[in-house]
Amino acid sequence: MAIATDSVHIFNEFAFRYGEVRDKRRAILETMAAVGHPVFYSDLTTALGFAALATATIVPVKVFGLLVGFGTLVILLMSYTLVPAIMALLDERKISRAAHSTKQEGSLEPSYLARLGEFCVRHAGRIAIAGLALLVISGVGLSLIQVNNNMVHWFKSGSDIRVADRELNTRLGGTSTGYLVIEASSENAIKDPAMLGAIEGLQRTLEKDPLVGKTFSVVDIVKRINRVLHGDDPVFDRIPDSATEIGQYLFLFGMSAKPSDLDNIVDYPFQKANLMLQLKSWDAGVMRSVIDRTKNYLSAHPLPGGATVSPAGIATFNLVWSDEVLWGMIESFMAGLALVLIILVLQTRSIPWGILTFLPLLFTIAVIYGFVGFLAKDFDMPVAVLSTLSLGLAVDFAIHFVARFRQRLRERPGVREALVWTVARPGKGILLNALLFALGFAVMMGASLTPYITVGILMAVIMLLSAVMSIVYLPVLIKFFQRILIKGEKS
Repeated sequence: MAIATDSVHIFNEFAFRYGEVRDKRRAILETMAAVGHPVFYSDLTTALGFAALATATIVPVKVFGLLVGFGTLVILLMSYTLVPAIMALLDERKISRAAHSTKQEGSLEPSYLARLGEFCVRHAGRIAIAGLALLVISGVGLSLIQVNNNMVHWFKSGSDIRVADRELNTRLGGTSTGYLVIEASSENAIKDPAMLGAIEGLQRTLEKDPLVGKTFSVVDIVKRINRVLHGDDPVFDRIPDSATEIGQYLFLFGMSAKPSDLDNIVDYPFQKANLMLQLKSWDAGVMRSVIDRTKNYLSAHPLPGGATVSPAGIATFNLVWSDEVLWGMIESFMAGLALVLIILVLQTRSIPWGILTFLPLLFTIAVIYGFVGFLAKDFDMPVAVLSTLSLGLAVDFAIHFVARFRQRLRERPGVREALVWTVARPGKGILLNALLFALGFAVMMGASLTPYITVGILMAVIMLLSAVMSIVYLPVLIKFFQRILIKGEKS
């Protein structure tokens, strides 16, 4: 798809050039001279966006980023070799028909893009105010984003897995499992009635959370055995007062059941105990709440002998995934933003122009993720990867727009005319490019897994929005800051 998008810019310019000079060889050379520079840097930033995934801690994501980044560089090479060769082999009669529909150089006859350019220049103030208001609203949405991971939500709401998960969470303890491992400082400490009493107090505290469906520990076994051995009298549904009696109960249970039943909740030296938790949601925040409740309980009711509590289990893995992996992706994204800005400054050889080229990317990301925040869509793994990919893809159009505008301005001084020309001529390639990308990602909307649907929708919107930002808001910004930007430009 990437080589197709490069080809759109190249062939769009080639059609214009051929219509002007009517010489295929000259048109090819002038086309590559005009678009070669922005094609190089747009592909470079795309490769950078994918390569930023190499900083991820997940190996498949890292490999994906490196391979696609390398592939983008290969595509860049093909844009300078294969694409010009294809243009040289094209039938000139077909080229003439394509060129006939394009505008001749200097022609400003009304077209939808030319009229759009005129509108943007004429109403720059109103457009800027509307953009600022949209940016403020997006900022509110960004503040609502929650970093969370819930792998069950990767399936559609009506899928068998989601339906089964809802039913099990409603009728049983919960489908997500977490553990709290209690570790004492000495052997046989778990047999201490005071220790079991503290564990039971922790269980009752955690069970107050509506998303904690059930808890289970060695305390439940000891209490059950004590009651059964006393004629199922509810009065004896309690922890015995003697460590010796508790030890005998556990020995009896170990002899009468599978050894693994006891091994799942206590170790052989009776120094560690496992408190099992059944949670009614796979949200990472549920286990975080369990850990916070545990810390609050232990601060008021320390375990005997300085015993410690450590979280474990799939729910803890999900929490670590959310905290370490997703926040790590956010850090990589922020570093990628800074690196893209540096590359743009180097590409434009100007700090003001580099910042200007960077703004559509920043604006697009703010609007898209502000919308994500308003939808209460979690910032999960698919969205995190998408944020990194958008670095290289969303900035391409601004690179082409700014580069072609500066070229035109050097050829024919006049900011207004250069802006309208850039919107009308390179803008056509930008729009076609965005539509091609959007349609390519739109096919993912029919996938069965929500991560693919999310990526398909958001990438399509990102490409379309970044194209609109480039051909609508860049003219506005250039008009407002032309004294700073145009200063030093060669006429």
